[in-house]
Amino acid sequence: MISFQQALEKVISKTPKLASDVMGTKQALGYALAKPVVALEDHPMYDLSAIDGYAVYQSDIANASDENVVDLKIVAKIPAGDHKKIRLEPGTTALVMTGAKVPEGCDAVLSLDYVQTKGERVSIRKSVERCENIRFKGSELRKDDGVLEPGNYITPGTVAMLAALGYPSVIIHKKPRVAVVTTGDELIDISQPAVEGKVRDSNAFFLESALQKAGVESHMIERVPDEAKLLLYAVSKSIESADIIIVTGGVSVAEYNVMEPIFSELGVEQHFWEVAINPNKPVFFGTIGNKLVFGLPGNPVAVGMLFYELVLPSILTMMGRRAVYLQRVHANLESTLSKRSGRLEFIRGYLSWIGDTWSVVPFMKQESHMMSTFAKSNCIIVFPESKKIMEKGEKVEVHLLPWFYD
Repeated sequence: MISFQQALEKVISKTPKLASDVMGTKQALGYALAKPVVALEDHPMYDLSAIDGYAVYQSDIANASDENVVDLKIVAKIPAGDHKKIRLEPGTTALVMTGAKVPEGCDAVLSLDYVQTKGERVSIRKSVERCENIRFKGSELRKDDGVLEPGNYITPGTVAMLAALGYPSVIIHKKPRVAVVTTGDELIDISQPAVEGKVRDSNAFFLESALQKAGVESHMIERVPDEAKLLLYAVSKSIESADIIIVTGGVSVAEYNVMEPIFSELGVEQHFWEVAINPNKPVFFGTIGNKLVFGLPGNPVAVGMLFYELVLPSILTMMGRRAVYLQRVHANLESTLSKRSGRLEFIRGYLSWIGDTWSVVPFMKQESHMMSTFAKSNCIIVFPESKKIMEKGEKVEVHLLPWFYD
């Protein structure tokens, strides 16, 4: 048995990044950059006004006040997009709109709030600092400056930046194809009536929706009874068609460990089988070529916890993402928790911002089949393997589930 940290490090070390591809900037949302993005020109490309106002020589209005009104002649009106070459002479001013190129010679722009217009002249009762309200050429970026690094997740803000930089397309990492195989004679479809000894297959629904939430489409979803030939066929087909294969159920100990011989027969190299966690100890991870195979327990909560803490980081690594782990904060624990030492435990909880700090409430029902508390959770409380008790009021590590901000 290995620790969870060892298991996670093993998974990440065995996860390859997928090949890169060229994609239109509009379509690249949700992917990760595979190559750096640099500025193709200076930004701004010219000196421009940060406000609607009057371009001036600062020295002309250095002493302007209510008692010392300065009168200037308006020689031009410059809207945004007008790039005619205009030079301002001392004693004159030009009306400039936000984003408009400022005339040569001016060294400040005064807000309209401090100007009174009289025909072709303005009266000014306030001074302005030199360079105020001017965005100078290259003040944000110089040509060839690095802007975005490989691994950057492409957000709407990234798309806007790429558009501003003049990138109609970018080089991204492809997304993995993920196959899901849920196993067990006890599984029935969502539409079937409840029967003793049977359970509805929630794992298939969870994994398909969790993958969709992560921006990855499930490539194949199969539900298979505990029959060796059917399992062998389903997993073999998954390995042929997908980059990541997730199998739930059949990874228990002794005679109920139906998946180990199947993985072995298919040539999957085993990297670990048991992990010191709760929920749940039997966890398989193996590789076949550049493909990853995860064997998770059948208990629904164990599937959820392990997907977010172990499988999702691998998926995001394969996508080329730099940030692959759940966001982490420290919070005040609102009730005491206890367990036996020796295993890391993932606790379902609800995180809130109260006063000036994070506060987390663990749910009472933590058994690995109890989906009701997982459905209500917005975070995972980490109970370290070395500890037997975490006291109320103690600062604990909390991992935010992807829907925390939804």
